Amino acid sequence: MKMRTLWLLVAGLALSAPALAEIKIGYVDVRAVLAESNTGKQHRATVEKYVKDKQAALKKEEEKLNSLKQSIEKEALTLSDAQRQQKQKEFQDKVQALQKMAQDAERELQQKDREYTGKSIEIVRAIVAEVAKEEKVNLVIGRGEVLYGEEGMDLTAKVSQKFDSRSAAGKK
Repeated sequence: MKMRTLWLLVAGLALSAPALAEIKIGYVDVRAVLAESNTGKQHRATVEKYVKDKQAALKKEEEKLNSLKQSIEKEALTLSDAQRQQKQKEFQDKVQALQKMAQDAERELQQKDREYTGKSIEIVRAIVAEVAKEEKVNLVIGRGEVLYGEEGMDLTAKVSQKFDSRSAAGKK
């Protein structure tokens, strides 16, 4: 629906030659701003460290579980049925705890990523508006909708630079 409205707007402007001379259109690759800016790279490094730390913790717990399983298997012949069932229940409880730990880590990671994206999109939109005013651009569209655009129409680098400087200023 958005795409159709955008193309209707552009077609309407094309029919009006005097208006077309006054219209300046630019585009921004928001994905690139979020992923390839210094701020985006810092976020990705933070996420990768978080994932690495969680994977190490999960691996450690998994190793404990494997040791426990081997211990239960070795002792199986010497344990009574009640003791064996108790050990197996303890093992299953620990397996479930490990699975819950992994699911919680995944949820937390997704939440952190959503928070970053949400906050960043707000900042990027404000920066796009600023850059558009500075460059006297009447309409800014996303890079995904652009099949062709002259190099001067791409505002991504300027937006990315301001995004980094604004993010750095916010951390001080």
